[in-house]
Amino acid sequence: MGSDLNIVIIGGMACGPKTAARARRRDPKARITIVEQGPTVSEGTCGLPYYMGGRIQSEQALLIRTPQQFKEGSNIDVLGWTRATRIDRKARKVEMVDVNTGTTSSLPYDKLVIATGAVPFVPAGLMGANLEGVFTLTKVADANRIIAALASNNAKKAVIVGGGLIGMETAEAFTDRGLDVSMVEMMPHVLPGLLDDDLSPAVEKELADKGVHLFTSQRVASLEGDAQGKVRKVITDKESIEADVVLLALGFRPNSGLAKDAGLDIGPLGGVAVNEYLQTSDPDIYAGGDCVENVQLVTGKSAFVPMGSTANKHGRVIGTNVTGGHDTWPGMVGTAVAKVFDLSLGRVGITVEEAREAGFSPIVASGTGLDRAGYYPGALEAQVKLVADLATGRVLGAQTVGKGDVSKRIDVLATAITTEMTVETMANLDLAYAPPFSQAMDVLHDLANVLRGKREKVTGG
Repeated sequence: MGSDLNIVIIGGMACGPKTAARARRRDPKARITIVEQGPTVSEGTCGLPYYMGGRIQSEQALLIRTPQQFKEGSNIDVLGWTRATRIDRKARKVEMVDVNTGTTSSLPYDKLVIATGAVPFVPAGLMGANLEGVFTLTKVADANRIIAALASNNAKKAVIVGGGLIGMETAEAFTDRGLDVSMVEMMPHVLPGLLDDDLSPAVEKELADKGVHLFTSQRVASLEGDAQGKVRKVITDKESIEADVVLLALGFRPNSGLAKDAGLDIGPLGGVAVNEYLQTSDPDIYAGGDCVENVQLVTGKSAFVPMGSTANKHGRVIGTNVTGGHDTWPGMVGTAVAKVFDLSLGRVGITVEEAREAGFSPIVASGTGLDRAGYYPGALEAQVKLVADLATGRVLGAQTVGKGDVSKRIDVLATAITTEMTVETMANLDLAYAPPFSQAMDVLHDLANVLRGKREKVTGG
């Protein structure tokens, strides 16, 4: 590629900067511009709950690379406070507006990258959503506003609407700040998109043990404020819960409006549709990160799983391809891990119900194992639920919850599922063993052998 290549990237959080950095390494002379509607780029947004809780003490730790560093270190231009408003595919340019002044401009491109991320879901018509003290959490600026509100309002009661991962992590952050915390979840159990109903009660017990008031099977009807317009209550279909601060943690939706307005194909889940090269339906426009849909490798279907880790992988693929390469993104298996106070949890692959829907004949084994030898001080338990296909023995999915370290097992399982490993192979994996780190036979070995036995009873082999 020559110096006349003009690469424009819309979005400056994860996928966009990674794309820019990769493209610069491959093409030292290309013109590379990041268009970002906020003042910062490359934020470590996955660390926001820990910043709010005080475990990460400085916002600077989450600002991984500044616009000035991009320019001075890599000759990458960052247009901050600039919102892309329209993609003119015929003229091959991006129309923009200065967020502060309203001044409009445009930027030509040879290759365009859409990395617009995802936006928090707020139910349409939720009364009181605009009250003072009601927040969503996506960027450092949001966390700073929440921290400021806690201080200025002398807040004592926080209500989290939504029992997903963001809700779990912010419950700990608010508790660390000494607040009385309540959580409202419309489903019967917390983490409904992550854990099965037989594993989520362990998380609910941990929340209760740490003083979090949990209201499940309740839908928020409205938020009520005082005469000054400050939030004071969360009204559900069953309860009235006092609140000084409310966090709406109801999940995210792909921010695909700009792509849709440009006539690009949108997937069944609302994300930008891309091929294995992360190209959109326009071959000169790529998209990655939380605004796109991915292929779920086990089912082959579209999936929307917004993750910073995935966004960075997308960025590397796109950065290669916009500079003439042919890298591919095969898809993902939905790997997730989280900390809820003193509990760890993880999930990868698909559930029993999802396996049935995908045409598999799932078999299941559950058990509890220690994260190190039982006689070694500090050994802790974790429960694991393993799902495999009866006909082939292929490992399909797993979930785990416990006080012990679950991340090692989740990573092993992610590798097993991605490579279509069978339980026969897993039963004999040469996993690392030493008393301070593991048991001689890990719970994964044990559960794989249980599933081998179930298959033998049916298949006779």
